[in-house]
Amino acid sequence: MDEITKTRWKVVTVLAGIVIAVHLVLICVFVSNGSSSSEKKEKKPSAAQPAQTVKKSAPPVYRYFVPSKNPLFGSPLDYSTALRGNLPAKTVPGSAGARSGIIVDMDTRRVLWEKNSSRPVPIASMAKMMTMLLVMEQLEKRPQIALNTPVTVTQTARDVPRTGVLYLAPGEKFTVQELMIATAVKSANDAATLLAEYFGGNVTTFVAMMNRKAQLLKLRQTSFINPCGLPMNKQNSLGSAANMVLLGEQLLQYPVVMQWCNIKSSSIRNGKTVFVNTNKLVNPRYPGVDGMKTGYIRAAGSCLTFSALRNGRRIMGCVTGFKSSRDRDYFCRRLIDWAYKQPGKVTAKR
Repeated sequence: MDEITKTRWKVVTVLAGIVIAVHLVLICVFVSNGSSSSEKKEKKPSAAQPAQTVKKSAPPVYRYFVPSKNPLFGSPLDYSTALRGNLPAKTVPGSAGARSGIIVDMDTRRVLWEKNSSRPVPIASMAKMMTMLLVMEQLEKRPQIALNTPVTVTQTARDVPRTGVLYLAPGEKFTVQELMIATAVKSANDAATLLAEYFGGNVTTFVAMMNRKAQLLKLRQTSFINPCGLPMNKQNSLGSAANMVLLGEQLLQYPVVMQWCNIKSSSIRNGKTVFVNTNKLVNPRYPGVDGMKTGYIRAAGSCLTFSALRNGRRIMGCVTGFKSSRDRDYFCRRLIDWAYKQPGKVTAKR
């Protein structure tokens, strides 16, 4: 074989090697692409396989809170058809004795009657409604505390002015429920103060919580100086009658509080200390009245935020400034009866 032929064979051999190498590279590329595409196909759900549904979060579980079923809950009150000022004595006697007042059909938000209902006035022990509301909210937020949790009486509770108290002594222990019942039924100032200190860490912090909650609820005429409603440094907790109704409405969402407000009498210290409800409208003679909070100091006069439920219809109201609890109760009983005679199907304006 001459040199020219040898050279030709070498060239052919090299070219053949290059062609084989290129084919091998292409085969590897195709195999790689094929495997990756098959992996992608495997990741896609088949038509027969349903897509995974997004799990909905479970509704919150409450121990004491029962959300209102009223679609108008928390909406503004409707004053468009309200009677204003003093009512005719033949219609409802006694309204002249009220410094301020209001009564509302809560199912429609319709104000049936009002007198200075937006004016901030001293509210005395009606301030305890906010104390009870915050305690219940704290119980929902702090599952380690329950109604049967014992609370030790402190010197702070002992230092409360000795009026409207149960004379709680430092070192005594009472459950949260016992203190709440004493607050709701007896309107015990030392019990309310002890609850505030326990759940707020100190009374000052708790009062700040009270005022912050009033702002959140848009109770613009309401401010608190302490958890019990007693005057302090010549100042008073203030609120309007309309604000007290809206505050009381919040407590309706805690049935256990309404049960306490409806107790005729209760006791502590194994029955040795008995106290009766300051709200005399909680009485079988006055059907449907199920709460909510009385109040009295000299600056406020006799006050009452009341709630009634008859035949599924909820009425709430508040009066302030009466010279006596007797005059206050006389008027409120007749005001409630009058309210239930008013039409109840008028749609409130939103």
